[in-house]
Amino acid sequence: MAFQSREGLTVDLIARILRQTALNPWLAIPISILAAWRLPPSRGISLQFLSHVCAVLGTTLSLNDWLNKWSANNWAGDGRRSWDWAREIVVITGGSGGIGASIARQLLARNPRTKIVIVDYAPLAWAPEPGTPVSYFRCDLSSADAIKTLAARIRSEVGHPTVLVNNAGLCRGATVMDGSYADVELTIRTNLVAPFLLAKEFLPHMVSMNHGHVVNVGSLSSLFPPAGIADYAATKAGITALHETLQLELKQVHHASRVRLTLGILGFIKTPLFKGETRQSPFLFPLLHVDTVGEAFVDALYSGLGTTIYLPGIMRYVAMLRAGPEWLSRGVREGTASLGVDYKGRQQVNEETGGLA
Repeated sequence: MAFQSREGLTVDLIARILRQTALNPWLAIPISILAAWRLPPSRGISLQFLSHVCAVLGTTLSLNDWLNKWSANNWAGDGRRSWDWAREIVVITGGSGGIGASIARQLLARNPRTKIVIVDYAPLAWAPEPGTPVSYFRCDLSSADAIKTLAARIRSEVGHPTVLVNNAGLCRGATVMDGSYADVELTIRTNLVAPFLLAKEFLPHMVSMNHGHVVNVGSLSSLFPPAGIADYAATKAGITALHETLQLELKQVHHASRVRLTLGILGFIKTPLFKGETRQSPFLFPLLHVDTVGEAFVDALYSGLGTTIYLPGIMRYVAMLRAGPEWLSRGVREGTASLGVDYKGRQQVNEETGGLA
């Protein structure tokens, strides 16, 4: 997949090719030295100059990647060597379809003995291969009591999870004034409170073993929320805060520096959560294939290290605008008015109980 993309020709694909060729320091530095030694100076932008620029830029980017990688993992190594995917237990919320199902299928494709626990309110929409250790638990994640019961059942019937993927989420697509009490409460309980409670249930065992991985699925809306999804965007901002706080707590309070954390900051994905047209440049901001996102998370899990995943990759640089001048970030948010997206998800609310119908 190095030089391929499910989304076609995008800036991410070009950047990936450049990082593995012209901006690869293992290639760029020897070429730069060879150019300085063998090539005569020429007018204008010489090959020597270009080779030096590639070497410096490639080295700088690689150093930045290295610092990001190890600072996010408390400078604690061992990476993939401590992981035995024939023995790991992976809990995936919202795994009936979409990103969660993609993660489950790709984990099983790499090791069919990995125990997968799917937690969803919707029925399982994909069929695991016969004999694969996939369990399905139906649960309304907006209910704290249901989560407590669920966690006890998983530990009793499957075992202590070593991976938690907080993927389940819903969006009601209503403005602050128009949304009902049930809309707001259901969104916040499902998208934000549930990941907190599941972490409380499953992290203690991971901490005791100093081994585990928590994946939180976030959104670019936490940085640049469009009108109409304030509750959804607020939950995703909260997920980022949960991720960053856990990074410090696991290291400073619980001394479990090898329990890994991964956060995804994601743009629009082809899932039932949203409908309509993004009207964004398919070159800069492509509509992501669900397997592209699932593969990125599975790669992170198999690396044995936590990370922050920006998809599309240009989102990493768009996120920097948040720290820029206020007028600039406001201008970016104003640009979301051109989106032709229907944010009303597939979930239905029981107005009497306030839960999922």
